[in-house]
Formats: sequence, structure tokens, C-alpha cells
Amino acid sequence: MSAVQSDRIEEFRRTRDVERLTADLRAAGGPLVEDAGGDDALVTFVWIGPQRQVSVRGAQLFEDRNAMSHPMRRVDDTDVWYLSVLAPRGVTTVYQYLVDDPFLDADKTDMALLGRLVAEARDRSFADPFNPRRLFPQAAKIAGADSAPPEQWDSVLELPGLEPAPWFDGAEPPLTGHSLVSEVLGNERTVSVYAPPGEGPHPLVILLDGESWLSVARLHAAVHELITSGAMAPAVVAFVDNPPDGMTARMTELACHSATTRMLTDELLPLLRSRYPLTEEAIVGGNSLGGLAAAFAAYERPDVFTAVLSTSGSHWWGYRPGPGGWGMDDEPEWLTRQFAAAPYKPVRFWIDVGRLETGASPLSPGVDQRAANRHLRTVLTAKGNDVTFHEAPGGHDFATFRRSAVRGLLTLLPG
Repeated sequence: MSAVQSDRIEEFRRTRDVERLTADLRAAGGPLVEDAGGDDALVTFVWIGPQRQVSVRGAQLFEDRNAMSHPMRRVDDTDVWYLSVLAPRGVTTVYQYLVDDPFLDADKTDMALLGRLVAEARDRSFADPFNPRRLFPQAAKIAGADSAPPEQWDSVLELPGLEPAPWFDGAEPPLTGHSLVSEVLGNERTVSVYAPPGEGPHPLVILLDGESWLSVARLHAAVHELITSGAMAPAVVAFVDNPPDGMTARMTELACHSATTRMLTDELLPLLRSRYPLTEEAIVGGNSLGGLAAAFAAYERPDVFTAVLSTSGSHWWGYRPGPGGWGMDDEPEWLTRQFAAAPYKPVRFWIDVGRLETGASPLSPGVDQRAANRHLRTVLTAKGNDVTFHEAPGGHDFATFRRSAVRGLLTLLPG
């Protein structure tokens, strides 16, 4: 997909009619979407303001899918900023507008620098004022923030042809909070549990990155709607938060970390089994690094976990750029290689990845997110595992993750 020019922006160049452009943006409910013929739509992101520089953040629609941001252009002598791109119909993604972009001249291989810039960019990132569809920003939640002003939430782009997803709009069901003090990890976290109506015993679903599934995705509302409608079998769902220190602990604990597996099997499971009527069926799942950690837990303990829900799992992980670097050895896809070399493990898998998740990053030389998930599917299928693989119409964000999680739960726990 390449950047292209919008007829609507060309018209604005001629007329300089800001009021009409503003009315068009309100009517569109966000970016301008024009027919481009065939299977594509022309999407034009527009920001109106006197800033000296504006970028689009997120929106995995551009050629460089892993770029931290995409600089916009200003119509000369106006406050109108724009950026157009051809995108496939029927996809969804999240985006923000980033003012005074700190990423423009940054060294993209310096992870410590990028971490600092991500924190800096959060204060400069804004939702689309013309788009009412918003999600709590995942980046803020991972960093440990419990609140963010609505004007700094993620905007959700939904292109024509996208399948409706009404399950997230219902009332939030009651959850029971538990404090889990982990001796093996040396920290404490919250586990929020949804218990379905009716008597058990019920299967158990454990979801890592629990705080994001609740605050960002509202997955508990969807689970309750699906169970009460009969579409999904009743299940106890445990949303397992990361510890309060946020990003650093998450990157350690969810990257094929045996202590995390022990926390799940030796500390969390006994806690849940002592309080809820459960069957022996235990599904472990997560998104991104959480999907990697879920698959690793099943790799280590297939006697405990009967199925994995991997939503855009970071199965590219493994390459270590140097001594002390974040990784395992000198190749990507470490866990996939372990599954390939190990005896068959009797675990079912739901594996999904966004169709927009292409383009390798410095963290995974030679392989991108979509390819890595395809590789894992192929290896597990060759091993004889029951694998359902899905390529979602979206990117690496919760607008896509939550839709895919629903598909996965309906596959693993059909009503």
C-alpha cells in the first residue's frame, strides 16, 4: 500500500473552505474514506490545528507497518494536515494524531531510547476529534496508567465491509478480584475473575495481560453476552494482570519465562480451584507477548493446559542482538523451533494474526509477525496438533485482538 492523493484534499486546496472540510469529517465520523475501485478504499487522515508538525501514530495501513509514526503533510498556508493511503476494505485498526513527533529522527534500533520516546509520545498523542469510536489506549495501560482523558484514547477506524461486533457494547458483568502474591516471581498482581451464571463445574480460561482485556477490550462484557446468549459454553474466565511495575516486568515475564509458567500452574491454579467449581479443561491465552507466553506455558505443561488462545502472538521472539540483549539466541522464532524439536504435545491451538501485520522489525530479522504465526501453525499442524488458524482483518491492536479473541473462544468453547 502506498501513499496517494485524495480528490477531497485537492478540492480543499482550491477552495480553502475549512468549514466544509470540517463538516465532511464530522459526517464521515473520522478519516475521509473514498472509493478507490476494486477491493481498496482511499483513507485520508486529517488533523486541523496550528501545530508545527503532526504525524499519524498506529494505523498499520502504510508500507512501513512497524514505523512508530507516519508524518503528515500540511496544505500550504492553512492549519490542515493530511495523509492518504490505499487500504483494503473491511479492515479495522487504531490510530492517534501525534503532535511534535519525537520519533522522526530517533535511532529505531536503540530500545532504551525508544522506550523513553514512547512515554514522551503518550503526552503528545490525541484521539481524532471527529471519530466517536475509541478504546482506552493500550500503551497507557501497559505502562501502568489506570486513567487517561478521552481526548487521548485510541481512535478506531472501521472501513466499509467490516463484520459487525456488537458484543462489546453491553453492560459489564460483576467480577471478583483476587490478590495473587507470587513467590516464584517475587511480586503481586490482581486477578479478576468472571464466573458464569448457573452451577458448575466449568472450564477455565486464563487470559494474560488481564488489565488490557478488561479496560481496553471490554472482553468481559463480550464473554457475558456470548455465554448468556448460548453462543459460548459457560466458562470461568480469569484475567491475570501484569505486576504494577508495568512494561519492564511484562517484557521479562511473558518472554518464554519458566517462572511465569510455575506461577500459573503452582500458584494461580490452586487459588482458582479452591474458589470455583472447575473441570479439568484449562485454556491459557493472551495477545502479543501474552500469546507467546500462553503457548510457552502449554509447551512446558501440556498436562495442565488443554488449549491455547494465541491472539497475534509474538512468535517472532527469540533473536538476541548481543550479550545481555532481550532474546534467547541468534535466531528469531525460538518457541516454534522448540515445538519442532520436541515430542508431540496434546494441546489444541487457536492461532490468529492480523492481515496487516507484515514487515520485519529489528527485533526479528528476516521474519514478520504474520509469517511467524504462519510458521507456528505449520509446525504444530505437522506435529499433529488440532490447530485453528485465522488471519484477522486488522493489525496489532485491540480493535483487532478483541474480535479475534471472541472468534477463538467460540471455536474452543462452542455453545
